[in-house]
Amino acid sequence: MTDKIWLNKIYLEYQNLVYSVAVTIIKDAQLAEDIMQEVFVTLYFKYDTIRDQGSIKPWLIRTTVNRTMDFTRKLKRSVALPDNYFAQLEDASLADPAKEIVDREQVQALHLAMEKLPAELKTLVVLAYFLEIPLKEIAATLDLALGTVKTRLRRARLFLRKQLLQQELQALSPEQGVSQHE
Repeated sequence: MTDKIWLNKIYLEYQNLVYSVAVTIIKDAQLAEDIMQEVFVTLYFKYDTIRDQGSIKPWLIRTTVNRTMDFTRKLKRSVALPDNYFAQLEDASLADPAKEIVDREQVQALHLAMEKLPAELKTLVVLAYFLEIPLKEIAATLDLALGTVKTRLRRARLFLRKQLLQQELQALSPEQGVSQHE
């Protein structure tokens, strides 16, 4: 198989994955397309240096994550996720307006908590929980020990839990400027 045929096959097979990883982390469709293009251009020029071309998927994910983080640092942008990213409300929930309101509030709370998560932890959360990439594959892809991935995901969950509890406490506290003793 010639290089161009192989590269075209890889592009067709993995373009959606590369785009999904990029857009999920950076939350900008145009930038995600630019990153995707950059990843495949890099693949084109580094084709000869990639040792195991049969396991190209981890290389593509790692390169996409690295390029996305580079763009994030370069632009000094916060990595944002859309409000409706975390939950697609089921059509059945429309039958219960109270449940729909609670679901939306929970999604919004998680969204706000994710925005405060450091970029490296957010990347792991997205890869593990939203793109459902196995932890072993994430570890290999990002060249991290499996234990490190698990530890960082645990740290991310604890961080998110703390943020969600703080948001809940703020929602329950009296308006600013009024003390609890008055």
